[in-house]
Amino acid sequence: MSMQTNWTKDWLDSVAAGSNTMSQRRLSSVEKHGGGINAVKAAARKKGVHLLLVEDDKGNQLVAASNKPFKVLC
Repeated sequence: MSMQTNWTKDWLDSVAAGSNTMSQRRLSSVEKHGGGINAVKAAARKKGVHLLLVEDDKGNQLVAASNKPFKVLC
C-alpha cells in the first residue's frame, strides 16, 4: 500500500470509527498526500464518510470529512 493510500486510509478510518467525528484537511494536502481529491472521494464513498469542500477566511480550500451528512444552511 502506498504512502498516499495510507494517508487517506488513516484519515478516513479515524472519521468512520468516530474518533474524529469531523475532521478537515487542506485540499493541497489531499492532493499531495491523499492521492488527489478523486481518490479521497472514492475512499470516502466506500467507508460511508461524507465530504465537503469549504474555503476558510484566508482563502485556503479545506476538505471536511464526517460520519454525518453536512447540511448547507444558506
